[in-house]
Amino acid sequence: MPDIIGGAASAATGRCAAPSAAFFDDFKTAQLGLLRQEQLADEISCNRPRLLLWRAPPALIVGRRDTGLPDFANAVDRLVAEGWPVLIRRSGGSACPISRGTLQITLARTVFTGTTIDAAYIEMTNLIRTVLESYGLEAATGRTSSSFCAGRYDMSVDGRKVAGLSQHWRQRNGHFTVTTAATVIVEEDPGEIAHVVNLFYRVAGSAERCSTSAIGALRQDLPVGTAFDAPLMEDLCNRITKAARGEW
Repeated sequence: MPDIIGGAASAATGRCAAPSAAFFDDFKTAQLGLLRQEQLADEISCNRPRLLLWRAPPALIVGRRDTGLPDFANAVDRLVAEGWPVLIRRSGGSACPISRGTLQITLARTVFTGTTIDAAYIEMTNLIRTVLESYGLEAATGRTSSSFCAGRYDMSVDGRKVAGLSQHWRQRNGHFTVTTAATVIVEEDPGEIAHVVNLFYRVAGSAERCSTSAIGALRQDLPVGTAFDAPLMEDLCNRITKAARGEW
């Protein structure tokens, strides 16, 4: 079971402690959150996976290929003016907005024999699916047409994307690690997500676009009358923690 990280998380201690209950890290900037996410593999201890839950103010996180668009610099300036700074991630994929209405889930683990790109993705989708099912939501995995950063491990509810995944492999101290990250749309407005992504690509000189109708949010997808033990974001983190521990 992974070590659960939250708040002012401690560095690896060199011993295998039992996972501790935690809420999510609430970063002052998305840049700080992304940096922590990309350094998570450095905290692996005793080859135990590390799980980080976090959120941050608005930002558009893009892949390296987006930096080659004809007017990338102009698009960055335009989005900053709109209140959406642009960050470049190590993992692949295209533009993905994050905000305090989305939850970032990051799982870092040591690569062993049998660990594959698909296996690491499936581990994350299984975790998210377990949690969504606890809310009475049926999640499908597969590319969501007309959504942002579409990929074969998109997760959707009723045909609308509610989570997108990315992955990064690296060599560390003579062995490989894989970090799989997910952005879950919890309470953000799908229209705002589509607006930001489409504005970026339009100004950057790309024909890539997404549609509001292809984007969902857990808040709007939940069955009427769903009860929580805490505000939705906190309740979601609690359920993820339990699912990661195998309590569900």
